[in-house]
Formats: sequence, C-alpha cells, structure tokens
Amino acid sequence: MPSYTLDGVPLDHPAGCWKLKKGTQRRPLPGARAVRVSVPGRAGELPITGLDHEITSFSLVFTVTGATPTGGDGGFAQLETNLEALAAMLGVRHRLMSLRYQAGAIVRVADVTVVAASEPELRVGAARARLTAVVEVPGVYWRDETTATWQGAANTADQPIATLAGSTAPVTDALIRVTGPATNITVRDVATQGAVGLLAAGANSITASERLLIDAAAMRAAIVTTDTWDLAGGTDRTGVISVFGPGSASRWIHLTPAMAVGDPFSRAVLISCTATGTTAASKLEVRARRSYL
Repeated sequence: MPSYTLDGVPLDHPAGCWKLKKGTQRRPLPGARAVRVSVPGRAGELPITGLDHEITSFSLVFTVTGATPTGGDGGFAQLETNLEALAAMLGVRHRLMSLRYQAGAIVRVADVTVVAASEPELRVGAARARLTAVVEVPGVYWRDETTATWQGAANTADQPIATLAGSTAPVTDALIRVTGPATNITVRDVATQGAVGLLAAGANSITASERLLIDAAAMRAAIVTTDTWDLAGGTDRTGVISVFGPGSASRWIHLTPAMAVGDPFSRAVLISCTATGTTAASKLEVRARRSYL
C-alpha cells in the first residue's frame, strides 16, 4: 500500500490516532502554464513550446480516532487531542514541509505547504472525525531522496547521465563540475539545447588543478582548486558565464529527460560538453537528484 510521511511523521499513525482514507489522491500530473498568442489574419493560435508547469495540489483525507499514542481508547477527549496534534503538524507556515511518498521500492519527496483544511466532520458518539487537507507543491516536481554524482568526459557529445535515467521532469537544480585542463567550455542539455559556457575572452580556461563549478539553481559559477562542490570558497565566474537556448533569459541549464522512440519506459537525460585543450584528466561531472512529474 502507498504511504505518506510529513516531516518524518507517518500520515497513517502507527497507533491509529489518525489514518489516511483509502482512495486518497495520488499526486496529480502538473498542467502547463498557459500562454496564448493569436495573430490577425491567421487561423488558430501560434504554437508555443517550452511552457513551464503550474504548481500542483491534491487532497489528503484523514480519519481521526480517539486512540491514544500507545494504542488505547481515549474516547472523545483523546479525539480532540489527536485533532490538535494533527492540526499542529499540518499548520506549519514559517517553512516548507517535507512530504515523502512511498509505494514499494518507489520513493518520492517534495517540499510542500498545506494551503487549506476543512472543518472536521465529527461523530461524537463514535469518537471519530474526518478532516481534509489540501497540499500544494510550489516547486511542482517530486524528487529522489538522495543526490547522486555522475562522471563523464569533458569533450564528448550526447552522454547519458545514468544517475538521472528514469526521470520524467526536468532537473532544474543540478550542480555541474568540469575538471581542467579545458578552454572554451560549453555544457549543453541535448533535449532542449539549453547551454552554459565559459567563453569570455581572457577568462575562458581552467588549468589541470582547477575545476569549474556551475550551480544551475542559483545561476552562479566559480572556479575552485580543491575537490569540492561548494562554490563559496572559489573564485566567482558568474559574470563571464554565457547562457544559450530556450529560456536562457531567465534560467540556466535544465537537464531534461527524453523518451526513446516508441518506448515510454526508456527515459534518458543526455548532456554534451565541448572544450579545447583537454587531456585524459579532464572530466565532466553532474550532481543531482532525479525529478518526476
């Protein structure tokens, strides 16, 4: 059976204080943020690709009982206590909460907020209540729990990132690292042709002892001289990074899965890296979590 935990607390309480009702919605597929452009003298509308997704929301329906945390029967007074505990857990407003979904070996996590909760429907004599909470995923996508690191070549096209295989949504927050020597570095997402590059004259190369770190989420870049993924201790290169392709006016490279022809179960993220002056020691690495609709 699928199960949820919120900030580490099971939404099917082990002692039965509350439980999710059977049939609680699976997370829905996100819709596209609609953009419509019509032109006089032309039928229909202009076709627009690359639309971003809207936030997703879904309902969690709870049955709350009068069970005590140790499994006893606490009656209506305990029902009130359980409702208060559940309300406190769902009522966090100063931060996003971590929602974990598990179905067998499949585990997905998302940062969420509870945007609404219904008035509890009480059955006083039975010490039971029903409560519905509406959960919103501001970042749209569900993710793997753990981050994985992939290593490839620094001057090779169309390399599959094995650690991101199976994704169904773009990875928007990857950390990309290129180890030198390398000059005129360009890293490109094959599916969208979005790319980032260190191409500025006079600041376009790294030596064998240097690494170029690119943070796609923060839209920052730095050169470091140690084996690290932390940009803080490096020399900032954000101002000399060039960004290309769809959406480059507002974002850096998004690593996007593409389906193999005729096989929806085969989904790969391909990346290309071009550079000059590379050697056998030069390499490309990506640290990220898989992403899902």
